[in-house]
Amino acid sequence: MSESETTQPGPLTGVRVLAFTQIVAGPFAGVVLSDFGAEVVKVEPISGEYYRNVAAVIPDHGKRWQSLNRGQKSISVDIQDPKGVGVIHKIIKGFDAVVINFRPGVAERLGIGYEDLSKINPRLIYCSITGFGPTGPWANEAATDYVATAFSGLVAGDGKTDDNGVPVGMVPSVADYLTGLASAGAISAALFSRDKTGLGQKIDASLLNSSLSIQDSFVMREPASDSVYRDPMMQRVKESFAKGIPYKEVLAERVKYRQQSAGLPRLYYGAYQTMDGAIMLGCLTPKTRDAARLGLQMTHELTDDESFDPDDPKYQTQVEVWKSEITDRVKQQSTEYWLAELRAVGCPVAPVQFPEELADHEQVKAMGVMVPLEHPVTGPQEVVGPIVQFSSTEARVQGPSPLIGEHTNEVLLNGGFAEDEISELSTGGVIR
Repeated sequence: MSESETTQPGPLTGVRVLAFTQIVAGPFAGVVLSDFGAEVVKVEPISGEYYRNVAAVIPDHGKRWQSLNRGQKSISVDIQDPKGVGVIHKIIKGFDAVVINFRPGVAERLGIGYEDLSKINPRLIYCSITGFGPTGPWANEAATDYVATAFSGLVAGDGKTDDNGVPVGMVPSVADYLTGLASAGAISAALFSRDKTGLGQKIDASLLNSSLSIQDSFVMREPASDSVYRDPMMQRVKESFAKGIPYKEVLAERVKYRQQSAGLPRLYYGAYQTMDGAIMLGCLTPKTRDAARLGLQMTHELTDDESFDPDDPKYQTQVEVWKSEITDRVKQQSTEYWLAELRAVGCPVAPVQFPEELADHEQVKAMGVMVPLEHPVTGPQEVVGPIVQFSSTEARVQGPSPLIGEHTNEVLLNGGFAEDEISELSTGGVIR
């Protein structure tokens, strides 16, 4: 019997999710849940979600919107209208979970907050995605990915500036996608908990919390080490800003402090330009650094000697000399040359590639990551498939992104509405 014949339905098959989502974080949570087998029904305004037409070549079907909403259904309901809220209240009985990324207080004002919906469906899992969390002085502030990653330190930590010396936002939307992924995982965990307790619950996810979670030691407080590196660095940063020193120069000071303990690992954990592109070295251990030295034909001996002190200025100077030597050497050969040389000796290395070229890469093709779809408006496409695969249960793309309100009648009929009620709501502009 083939693997396909033994594969069981997705692990979330039978789970129904009502999604009040927009832009990135919420829709991406919907993508992950859909790929795992859940029926995800997206609630859109009568005219469709705003993000449909961002950078859209074909109206209402922008490429990014399609990728973030594939495999989901669409119902078009005016939730600003009390009759539209009534529609939600009636159909929510048939759903297991809600995912919503509105600012705090908006859902409650509309009558679709956790307290409103859980009274109707006590087993409901309700995941609220916000920028800064549900409490605190910033809770009600508007937040996009750029805003949250700037606030969280991720942008400064990334260290990129534009021609004017000011910070550059991160691409792709790290906080958005991470929060969407975390939300999908939290909903799955809450469903597991419900199977044991019979109780629904509310989940609070935020762009800020997600951004902090991936910065571990940069955010962590530990007086024993902070007194050596963090505290002097932050004092220097504050003094520099107070003097009006440009951001780019202050950032360089921070980088200097952060690199004080990097020493030799910094030589072999980073990118170098080749004759026709760039390579990235990923050597975190003495063994892999030895491999890098061998592949790059470096002859220095101090590397992992116990007497080597990366905090000693004389060694810092030597490290910079070696780094310059490697830089000049790598530029003299092609990317393929260095990949062959370094991989042959066991050095972790990869070409630095553009995302636009990955769909055609032999490794991506071999993994079966790209999934062909046929969209009724935009035609044939290939999308990035499920983020993980299971050995026994199926994870798959359930279909392309939906048309505006494509599934309104279907979902309302299944939710207990009669055809004449649906017709009346449609005529009144409450649904589409």
